[in-house]
Amino acid sequence: MTFGTIPLLAVTIPLAGIVGLFVGSFLNVVVYRTPRGLSVSAPRSFCPTCRRQLRWWENVPVVSWACLRGRCHTCRQPISVRYPLVEAVTGVVFMLVTWGWHGTFFAGAYCVLAAAMIALSLIEISGERTPLSVAAIGTALAVLIIVVASAVRHDWWVAGGSLIGTAVATVVYLLLRTADPSCQDPRGHGRSALLIVGCWAGGLGLRPTAIGAGAWIVVYFLCMVGAWSTVRRLAPADRLTADPERTLRPWLATPLVSSLGVAMAVSLVAAR
Repeated sequence: MTFGTIPLLAVTIPLAGIVGLFVGSFLNVVVYRTPRGLSVSAPRSFCPTCRRQLRWWENVPVVSWACLRGRCHTCRQPISVRYPLVEAVTGVVFMLVTWGWHGTFFAGAYCVLAAAMIALSLIEISGERTPLSVAAIGTALAVLIIVVASAVRHDWWVAGGSLIGTAVATVVYLLLRTADPSCQDPRGHGRSALLIVGCWAGGLGLRPTAIGAGAWIVVYFLCMVGAWSTVRRLAPADRLTADPERTLRPWLATPLVSSLGVAMAVSLVAAR
């Protein structure tokens, strides 16, 4: 497929990367504010140390952090390297998703799902519990885009699969929530990610979903073994009082989120 005389992917992939940088900047806001119960829309981005609202030129993804040498322009306190990393990673992920979907409209929906998964993963890995709203809003917006794209293309199999996958994931999520309402079991941390993954896998088809499921099982098992071996090395008296989220590496403390993220990537490549 071409855009004029230029291949479509040569246009859409770089564009997706640029959009991803700015979405990553927004995800930094979501990750910081959502666990604290703050609005993600107001006020504008601010320095977490001196609380001064940032000017537009201080908020350009990656570039501003590099030009300011990782410090606030006013108070000169360090700004975590996590911010430009999230922006850069989101840009790369958007480019990969666009490549995976051949630059079609469906890529937009899957970029939304990927962004929601990045935000959810970062919140969970930091030791906070993610509100259901992050996954629910991301999934709902993605489904809406998929339905519109299906109507434009007159091809409903992706929409049908996404709706079925979302419905199945919702049932599984509700069962897990009923079994552990307060999410005390660390194996269930990040369970709202199931909504995102259900929509994601449903639209890809059975073969990519099966391959992704296999990757999920392997990675989840490895995370559990890693967590067990880490705790095993502690003194017997420390095992009972150890805080898993502080004792374990972040991806071991959140095995469900870590394994689901890998499964999403593997299934997308398998569909390509």
